[in-house]
Amino acid sequence: MNYLEENLKRIAIGNPDIELLRNRYRPDYPEIKTAKDGSPVPVINKKSLHSSYNPASEAQKWVQNLGIEFNKDTLYVIGGLGFTYHLSELLKIVPAEQLVVIEKDTALAASALANRPSDVFPQGLRFIVGQTAARAHARLNEINRNNHDIVFLDHPASNNIYPDYYSAIKGIIRVQKTEKYGGYKVLLVSPMYGGSLPVTYCVQRALNSIGHRCELLDNTSFYPGFKHIQEVTTHKQHQNALNSMLTSLLAETVTARAVETQADLVLVIAQGPATAEVIEELRKADIRTAFWFVEDGSTLQYWKGIAPLFDGFFVIQKGEFFTQLKDAGCQHPYYLPMAADPAIHRPLELTPEEIAEFGSDLSHVGAGYHNRRDFFAGLLDFDFKIWGSDWEKAGPLSHIIQRDGERIPTEDTIKIFNASKINVNLHSSTYHSGVNPFGDFLNPRTYEIAACGAFQLVDERRYLAENFEVGTEVVTFNSLQDMRDLAREYLEKPEERAEIAAASRQRVLKEHTFEHRLRELMGVIAGRYPEWKPKGGGLPTAEELIRAAGEDSEMVAVMERFIGKGPLTLEDVAADIEKGEGEFTRTEAMILLLNEFRRWGLEKGVM
Repeated sequence: MNYLEENLKRIAIGNPDIELLRNRYRPDYPEIKTAKDGSPVPVINKKSLHSSYNPASEAQKWVQNLGIEFNKDTLYVIGGLGFTYHLSELLKIVPAEQLVVIEKDTALAASALANRPSDVFPQGLRFIVGQTAARAHARLNEINRNNHDIVFLDHPASNNIYPDYYSAIKGIIRVQKTEKYGGYKVLLVSPMYGGSLPVTYCVQRALNSIGHRCELLDNTSFYPGFKHIQEVTTHKQHQNALNSMLTSLLAETVTARAVETQADLVLVIAQGPATAEVIEELRKADIRTAFWFVEDGSTLQYWKGIAPLFDGFFVIQKGEFFTQLKDAGCQHPYYLPMAADPAIHRPLELTPEEIAEFGSDLSHVGAGYHNRRDFFAGLLDFDFKIWGSDWEKAGPLSHIIQRDGERIPTEDTIKIFNASKINVNLHSSTYHSGVNPFGDFLNPRTYEIAACGAFQLVDERRYLAENFEVGTEVVTFNSLQDMRDLAREYLEKPEERAEIAAASRQRVLKEHTFEHRLRELMGVIAGRYPEWKPKGGGLPTAEELIRAAGEDSEMVAVMERFIGKGPLTLEDVAADIEKGEGEFTRTEAMILLLNEFRRWGLEKGVM
């Protein structure tokens, strides 16, 4: 008997994924075998999700081993639905209203609903299915409106099939708890220059915003030295040797600063300096390492030498690229697509002069890659402006290149996105004449245009539909003629453009900000390394210090200026005192003295 529709009706209240479950049901998936006691058992990748003898008995032992003492102020979360035997046992202890089930595999969840009787699914039980780890956690926060403590319960068999997924959710939950008390101390390592440099600044803002303490190791000051090397010699072998020495120097500064600041994590952004020797030094110092490779792995392949070295290697591609990474020795690559920073990428009220300067029917902001030069030549009969660098010898496009091909500052880029009726988002390619049929990453522009509440036509990409709803949040083209037809159509539909642009902005704000990405990145590392904890422990806030000292204490006068600023370090307070004028109070002098002891301890290696 198929129980799917009956069970969907039963769990409809409080579960927004009913249609998703209905649409993903497949009678042929997963493989279902019969246990010795006659119970149906799903099998995925040749792995059984329950005992092949007596699933109910196995579930009883699982609950007994958990040793749960029910607490009315706790929300219990099961990682993995399977065919519900473990869920049924847990429901004997925990009421349905305080239980949430997270299942990565939507088709498996639909099969459970189809193959298990309705009394297994009590009303009030909530499900989160088919979501990324970050989205699942966001949904969990929506459910947990009473701010109950969250206890995550692994279903071992489900965890064996999707280990990175469930450990990431568990890690995000744990990291969020630390964010209330100062979070982790992160040393963020920038590249010297290039397209990933602006990403670095967005990452720093996001980490600090969600409650961590992020210090930027800014390598842009070394860029003149890098340029000087190119000018000293044109001999490739000598250039490579000098560049290698410069990279080693920069990488060594990473170790020096990470140890100095007692960092919990060193996070390197693409093109940032990293060597095997330095990563090993950081490991010996008990400092975790991560790299966010916001590049096209098929174009820039330096990842082959560094990917296996990091505790977390995060990429904007998956599929075939994952296979290549694993073949290179990187056992746990993690898909972390690009994002937007709403503080920067935002709707703007433009003046008539700005609209005249930056506006056009069609626009593109980006470098002059081969495929764009070829493709854009077919759009010259439109009111079209091209902005960005590397458009030398642009031929027929020369008269629409703005500012003689200068690099466009970020604030002007935001104005262009806002002023253009249609932002043409053609992803770069060095080996296609137009749309790359195998495009497997989304560029930053996809999220930035959307965050601005601006309309874009974007070339079809493999994972676009996982990030935006195609047709209602973004519109795609697959050829020059398709692009031309869509441009004509949407130029005549300003209201529809505005609706789609507004929907895409809401999607970014809900799921695709740098805060979302960094919370997921931190959670992945915390989930993969359960013993990873902030070295400094929980940090107090000004409010907590005032309460501890008492209202009559001199500490109140010092701490009042920090009210509302979150967790504090001794270094934070001392730095603020040092900026002041006049004589120090006794309390201020003691804080400065303690900070000097801290600096001495770090210098001598005793702290």
